[in-house]
Amino acid sequence: MSERRKDVIRLRIATAALELFKSQGVAATSVEQIAGELGISTRTLWRYSPSKEGCVLPLLTHGLAAVVEKLRAWPRHLPLLDHLLHESDLAERVPESTLDLARLTRTEPALRSVWLRSYLDAENVFAEVIAERTGLAADALETKVQAGMLNIALRIAVEHHAWNTAPAGARATPPGGLTNATRAALRTAINGLSM
Repeated sequence: MSERRKDVIRLRIATAALELFKSQGVAATSVEQIAGELGISTRTLWRYSPSKEGCVLPLLTHGLAAVVEKLRAWPRHLPLLDHLLHESDLAERVPESTLDLARLTRTEPALRSVWLRSYLDAENVFAEVIAERTGLAADALETKVQAGMLNIALRIAVEHHAWNTAPAGARATPPGGLTNATRAALRTAINGLSM
């Protein structure tokens, strides 16, 4: 089976799991229910996910891949903030499913763990991209701190936006809400501590 096909299956599993988690909670959702929603066996599901909660991971890695793509395309003449927020396209690439998942992390500790783990994994990729750009080693302290600041700013912006807005259809989300939160978080990270 091609990697593309496997990714499609993982995304279908993630979407089904998220819908069940939203409607009945993580504890009340079984692996059998998730598999049943897709018409696959639990054995097949386990080939694609290490845990029930981990089923949602593809929703996160898909969104973080968009950030990495933007970082890799970062032109040398542009400051990072300008590049990441050019025409607000980064914030617009965050799907509603990611926001739904972020909302669930407030009340579902197991999903919070998966959420934080995905950002931790992304931080290593951010460090690699920053190292390519700066010429420092990916494991240099400066590189790791920069990657960590970028990572935390992006995570907190998504959480802030998700936790302060209702799901799509429930009420209007303020225009530019995620874009504004991302800009504010990145500017704060770039300005550093001002104590």
